[in-house]
Amino acid sequence: MTAQKHAQGVNDIGITVNAFTGDQLKDNGVTTAEDIAVFTPGLTVNETAATGVPLYTIRGVGFQDYSTAASSTVGLYLDEVAIPYTVMSRGVLFDVERVEVLKGPQGDLYGRNTTAGQINFVSKKPSDEFEAAIDVVYDDLNVLDVEGFLTGTLSDSVNGRFALKSVTSNEGWQKSLTRNDELGEKDQLAWRALFDITVNDSLSALVNLHYVDDQSDNRANTAYAGTDAGLASDFAAPYLGLDQYLIPGGAAFGQTPPWYSRGDNEAADWTNEYVSERTGQRWNLRPRRDNQLRGASLKLEWSLGDIELTSITAYDEFERQESNDWDGTAQLDSSNINDTTLDVFSQEIRLSAQSDDLLWIAGVYYSQDEMEEQYHFFMADSVFGNGSIPFGVAPFNAAPILELDTRYTQETESAAVFGHIEWNFNEDWRLTAGLRYTRETRDWAGCTFDAGDGSLANFLNTSFGTRLSPGSCGTIDDDPNSANYIFSVIGTDRVNDAFHVYEDRIETKKWMGKLGIDFAITEDLLWYATYSNGFKSGGFNGANSNATSQLQPYGEEELDAVETGLKATLLDNTMQLNLAAFWYDYSDKQEQDVAVTFVGNIAGLTNVPQSRINGAELDMQWLPGEGWTVQLGVAYLDTLVEEWQAIDQQASAWPTVVRRDASGLELAQSPEWTYNATLQYEWALQNGYQIELGMDYSYQDETSGGVAPEAATDDYELVNLRAALVSPNDQWRLMAWVRNAFDEYYFPAAYRGGNGPYVRSAGMPRSAGMRLSYRF
Repeated sequence: MTAQKHAQGVNDIGITVNAFTGDQLKDNGVTTAEDIAVFTPGLTVNETAATGVPLYTIRGVGFQDYSTAASSTVGLYLDEVAIPYTVMSRGVLFDVERVEVLKGPQGDLYGRNTTAGQINFVSKKPSDEFEAAIDVVYDDLNVLDVEGFLTGTLSDSVNGRFALKSVTSNEGWQKSLTRNDELGEKDQLAWRALFDITVNDSLSALVNLHYVDDQSDNRANTAYAGTDAGLASDFAAPYLGLDQYLIPGGAAFGQTPPWYSRGDNEAADWTNEYVSERTGQRWNLRPRRDNQLRGASLKLEWSLGDIELTSITAYDEFERQESNDWDGTAQLDSSNINDTTLDVFSQEIRLSAQSDDLLWIAGVYYSQDEMEEQYHFFMADSVFGNGSIPFGVAPFNAAPILELDTRYTQETESAAVFGHIEWNFNEDWRLTAGLRYTRETRDWAGCTFDAGDGSLANFLNTSFGTRLSPGSCGTIDDDPNSANYIFSVIGTDRVNDAFHVYEDRIETKKWMGKLGIDFAITEDLLWYATYSNGFKSGGFNGANSNATSQLQPYGEEELDAVETGLKATLLDNTMQLNLAAFWYDYSDKQEQDVAVTFVGNIAGLTNVPQSRINGAELDMQWLPGEGWTVQLGVAYLDTLVEEWQAIDQQASAWPTVVRRDASGLELAQSPEWTYNATLQYEWALQNGYQIELGMDYSYQDETSGGVAPEAATDDYELVNLRAALVSPNDQWRLMAWVRNAFDEYYFPAAYRGGNGPYVRSAGMPRSAGMRLSYRF
């Protein structure tokens, strides 16, 4: 592994790491970055259907914000290049050498936004010998997955590798609850070209060109009755369609809405189309993505005598037009189209040297990214739109809001200097120390505009006496210190000035560090202890905004971690047992909260002053007998909010904000227990063929939603089965598999589906298929 930016054995260093080979990932059916969570204790991925942004959490350290502009607490790296926004990680995973999941702050060598840890994706590199292979997978969901590579020598000084992956399906696996409709078609194409160039005896270059095109359906949510899950009501707010079931005289009064469902992975619902009643414009809202990622990187390695110089230069461009359905119904309570453009540049230069007793690394890092997003929100049937009319909800029943158009730009610039040493100060002891200084600036400008249909402008004109026209900015300036404060200009000819684009800048300057000690008790037993510190910079709310206070930046968060553990090789080298215990002091955790606005209490972001996380982990790999392999992973988490005066959603009404004591809550997406296990047996036949049988088991405990009880998830367990026939000399391999063998109903994510319904994002149902691998 290269977790500390040089090659080391995973069991020889004092870091908690879960590492997977490319073959293991294929056998486990891992095709995306999100899939890795099923096989990694302590890692959860909340794949929201809100905006297509996956939310990563390690050991309870995560940020549950669905905004595209939000940075994750988990650092994501592909071939040593940072992926600063998780929406860029949704491409297919292919031709992978290994994946490393590092747990705990990684501030010295990786820096920015890694309070939770990081995930390193390492591609397979070019070979100087000709190799080629193809994998073909087909399953009962009619998904055809084809992956292949070609590698070898292109000239005396250049080796190359080209890998390609295509995933297609013309049939959906999600079934509409209200009509004959399916969702879940796939259309993904990705390729990567690597060129390993020997310039001279002391200088080499690795060129990486890559492309991903994804035009698949997105996953839809499933609405459910909140009282069935212990919530106070079946929904957070009423919406059009519910009136026929709730209001006396309705066509289905007293009956259960047909779009409520629990217990069926395939059941869901969504909106396909919206025609504006004001403009006649037709919008395709079927959950679907049209995403492209293009990028290139250049890694130079230059030997300067005893010192190695490494330079990594990278550029990525990401574009998408993506529609998602929040509300899990055919009603138009909450749907959106995200148009996003991201340009990311990074440069790292580092020097390193190693002797018998000392290794040191020193370097500088710079990155710049620019984001533009248009977030078009459709809510014609919501309580803020036409749903307010049958339920008599003022003031919206007089002037319904049908669409919103949030547009913003964000520019981020980060620079850092870092150093890292590993000193073997005697035969059995090693000291590790690292320090990093980072300066980051983030500029943001944005507003929620009238979408051109005039409905938001009409509502604001009715409410405030403004003269806003269709397409105008509709975010209210509610800052008492502003010259355009709404209550200072209302009733005057300057009232329109209270609705304007909000602009702000935040700057962060932080030191981060790490100090660790390793003691080789014997050749087969390593004890380690570390202290590390990491931070995640602040940011801005990219959601729909009603008031400028909602757009005020949230602050940086900081985590201090103490960890100790043992790595033991036992039973005549047939078992590797790793144990770890950790204690986190979590300051100013970034978290979801409520924004108290004129139109109601809606989504906001804040900082939780003080939290703590304690936990322990076990990782075991055992070869109990010839042909047998046993793997076991266990993670335990105990999380607690120690200090937080959260906004009381029930008692607050704009402009009055009432707070409540939220201390004592658990952190969101933090299951107390997670387990995973693998059992495999293989044996040779007399004719040289080999049989392999395998089973994977994973369990995740229930989670609380933190401050949002509707975000809680139930516990679940999954079982995968596989059997393979391998030819002599491993030239081909035929495997049959079943995933989620017992068709377990589970939902890794749950939340309020936009404005009104409570929803869940269900996991995949049982599937079965075949995989043929052939090496030329």
